[in-house]
Amino acid sequence: MKYTMKTYALAALFFFTGSLGFLSAEDILMAPFAPRSATILAQGGSFTAVARGYEALFTNPAAFASSRGSLTLMVNPWVYGNPRDLLISAGALEPPADYTGPTTTFDDTTGLTDYLAYASKGGFGGGGSFGIGWVGRGLGLGLVASTDLFAAGSPFPGGVKGYLQSDFALVGGLGFTLIDSKLMRLTLGADLRPTIRFYSPLTANTILDMIAGSNSSGTDNPLNNSIMYSGSALAIDAGLQLALFENLYFGLSVRDLFNTRYDMSQYPLGDWLDELQTSGLPSDGASVSDSYQVPMNISAGVGYHFDMGALSWILDPTVHLELADPLGVLRENKSPWALLHAGMETKVLRFISLRAGLNQGYLTAGAGVKLLFMDLNVAAFTRELGKYAGDQASSGFALEAALRF
Repeated sequence: MKYTMKTYALAALFFFTGSLGFLSAEDILMAPFAPRSATILAQGGSFTAVARGYEALFTNPAAFASSRGSLTLMVNPWVYGNPRDLLISAGALEPPADYTGPTTTFDDTTGLTDYLAYASKGGFGGGGSFGIGWVGRGLGLGLVASTDLFAAGSPFPGGVKGYLQSDFALVGGLGFTLIDSKLMRLTLGADLRPTIRFYSPLTANTILDMIAGSNSSGTDNPLNNSIMYSGSALAIDAGLQLALFENLYFGLSVRDLFNTRYDMSQYPLGDWLDELQTSGLPSDGASVSDSYQVPMNISAGVGYHFDMGALSWILDPTVHLELADPLGVLRENKSPWALLHAGMETKVLRFISLRAGLNQGYLTAGAGVKLLFMDLNVAAFTRELGKYAGDQASSGFALEAALRF
């Protein structure tokens, strides 16, 4: 029990730093580093209390203290919008009789424009992440990269706004077991996360020009009407997990502790892309006077693993719930629904996983299968774009493949 006072002090620090989450009006806020994971998306985005393995690198570092370690290599692409509509517009599927979407294909600019105009009402885009990491036995170490493009709005094209964001992060942290008994297990973890970020606000016309491969130089390049912001930062994450009676779980995660400030430079987007293709990453951009920050994000969760006894090899369910980013919900005056994430995972025959969840009021679902060292997971998800549940939602589909050793 000699760690008791330390535990209380650290927990108090987590809550005290919440007062630092409100930023001044001059700050430009950016989205957090949050690679998509089909495993988490299928469970409504809830994972803090039950975080484990590779996903702990971007959710809760307390899981670094796991007594078992694993090395994971993961690839996870995703798309926004209805995958069926995308495949039909791409000419990969025949449209069914009740299909009301665009009938032209991507063979020319007209077909692509028709699809984007149709999909922009609910949002379109896609992305992918990949990474390699070791998690467990007191250590979390990984390299994680993620790129996300999303746009939505109406009318098309003038009312469509979006973004392109790419992150490349090294994650290194430690996890400690403070209490380990039959009654409870308390773990604590923290990490440092040096990150390079590229961010560009986009319009529908910019996206069309990017897809068309605009490459004229200087002021003749329409992509130079947009800006690419590039910068780096050092983020700090911390978390704790508590297990009672080996079945009841609690978790607390503080991401971007004390807020994460990026040292940004800016470039004309077209010139930036041209230089990237010819000579690597540009390094002589103009400095930015504004302060670009990722605000601190606090998440708290609870979970319960049902003990099925001798039947656990047939059916092994876990349910969990999370309240995420209360400071952001208050800052952006969002509905309380924005706080809520809930999920469940049921293992069937120990190699099949069935998942479902509730993400800010919207249902999510997915499944996974484990084949020796290979994990394959899929997820269908929906996320809220407005301030209130039901304002404007975007659906998506993610596919995940992982090698775990």
